[in-house]
Amino acid sequence: MSDKPEVSSAAAPQTAQPKADAALNARRLLAWAISIGTGLVLTIIVLIAVNIPLDATLFISFVELPFLPLAALPMVLLCFIWVDYFLGTRILPD
Repeated sequence: MSDKPEVSSAAAPQTAQPKADAALNARRLLAWAISIGTGLVLTIIVLIAVNIPLDATLFISFVELPFLPLAALPMVLLCFIWVDYFLGTRILPD
C-alpha cells in the first residue's frame, strides 16, 4: 500500500450530455400563445369590471394611444411568468 494519490487517465470517458428536448420550441411558442390569450382576456374582464370602455384612449404628450394594449402588456407578462414555470420552458432564468 502506498501513500501516492491515484492517477486518473486523461482519456477517461466524458459524461454524456443530456439530450436536447425536441418539443422545447413548440412548448415555448405555446407558452407565449397561452400567455397572450389569458392576459388579454383577463385585462378585458378587469376593464369591464371597473367600467372602462374597451376603446378608451390615453393621451401621452401629443400622442393618443389605445388603453387596452397598454393595460394588457403587464398582464400578459405576469401570465407568462406562471405559464413558463408550469410548462417548464425555462425561458426565464430560475
